[in-house]
Amino acid sequence: MTIDSCKLKTRSPQTGEQYHKTIFDALERADQEVYQLIAGEYQRRQNTLQLIAAENQCSPAVLAALGSVIQNKTTEGFVGARFHGGCQVVDRVEELAVKRAKDAFGAKYANVQPHSGTAANQIVLTALLQRDDKILSLGLDQGGHLSHGARVSFTGKFFNVENYYVDRRTFLLDYEAIRDKARSVKPKLIICGASAYCRTIDFKKFREIADEAGAYLLADISHIAGLVIAGAHPSSVDYAHFSTTSTYKPGGPRGGLIIMGKDYDRKIMVGTKSMPLWEHIERTTFPGVQGTPYLNNIAAKAVFFKETLCEEYRQRQFKIIENAKALAASLLELGHDVVTGGTDNHMILVNVANFRAGLTGVMAQKCLEDCGIVVNMNRLPYDKKAATITSGIRLGTPIVTKNGMGPQEMRSIAQLIDAVLRTVEIISDAEYRIDRSFQNKTRQKVEDLCSKFPMQ
Repeated sequence: MTIDSCKLKTRSPQTGEQYHKTIFDALERADQEVYQLIAGEYQRRQNTLQLIAAENQCSPAVLAALGSVIQNKTTEGFVGARFHGGCQVVDRVEELAVKRAKDAFGAKYANVQPHSGTAANQIVLTALLQRDDKILSLGLDQGGHLSHGARVSFTGKFFNVENYYVDRRTFLLDYEAIRDKARSVKPKLIICGASAYCRTIDFKKFREIADEAGAYLLADISHIAGLVIAGAHPSSVDYAHFSTTSTYKPGGPRGGLIIMGKDYDRKIMVGTKSMPLWEHIERTTFPGVQGTPYLNNIAAKAVFFKETLCEEYRQRQFKIIENAKALAASLLELGHDVVTGGTDNHMILVNVANFRAGLTGVMAQKCLEDCGIVVNMNRLPYDKKAATITSGIRLGTPIVTKNGMGPQEMRSIAQLIDAVLRTVEIISDAEYRIDRSFQNKTRQKVEDLCSKFPMQ
């Protein structure tokens, strides 16, 4: 391509509507390879069953905000204290996102700037703790999250992390055992919330435990945030000092959020100065942990939080749980080992190693995907298999629910999963064979089902 051919042609100014309508056409003209890959991802999602519990599907309106001209604005700091000019519009966008986030969660304070759920956790931990301070959290191998204290994460490297556990027999949180551990450890911070826990979390009990131990309480509600918004799961907002979430798991754009309830203006000593918790969180966000916020993501968060205030969104959260319960019950009827015997939220954990001798989580994930069913392997509490192999898989119902599927389809999905896991020929922990004819027939069944419920 010559230099001349890259020059922009002189043209008349466009309206904002005209400008944004040309964006995807511009990508097709400029980069066919990436354009085709994006089109391929659409086809992959449309023609396979998306059952990863950590994923959701944002609306076209949210996607539009992500790809808007607001991407081009740079600034640092918060509304009213920016370090760049030209923020008249983006200040209003961030104010709107904050207001709608507070309305969605019933919170007193919302910080919409974190780049991810993990970044939101890092901001809170950096604000509260000094190196080697004690944290008490659910272990990663018990259903916790990397950012809650795993050795490979920043949390595990800089802080003294102790873990509490689920009951070895029931796989449920044992609050009295957690209370005893908190009394013994005397942590400065307790973290509750999980990435692989199927039952209701009692935030009130966690706050009682934290108060007894003289600890702050951080509730990471990333997986259940949508359910919390709708009242389908109890809220952490007025029990935890801080609640954090990613914004994509409940169905919004990539990003994070910190929300606070009644403790938002509780005072904390920072050096020799006393300030409210919310202010310390903002000063830790910038310049403490992050630089410029992703303003296009904040615009998309504003759109998403408006969606969460609609009745359709709230009703869907209850349908997500209804579908998860139906899927879990169907798998149980077919002889599968569903951890805790069911679910209270959007997630199902299945011990596939107890279904067939030699079957592993990684094998189940791969052979199911070969047949058009997308799940993820997951280590289970007290799992004897390595994290790269696992005994379990994790399933979630947010995406299939958003696309319109119901309990009847969940029964069909369970039967498809059952057929694949019964048919796969086991060679080793991660090696297997599937009859090509069976694979093709199953993929066709999956595509036929998905075609009735196009992406929403």
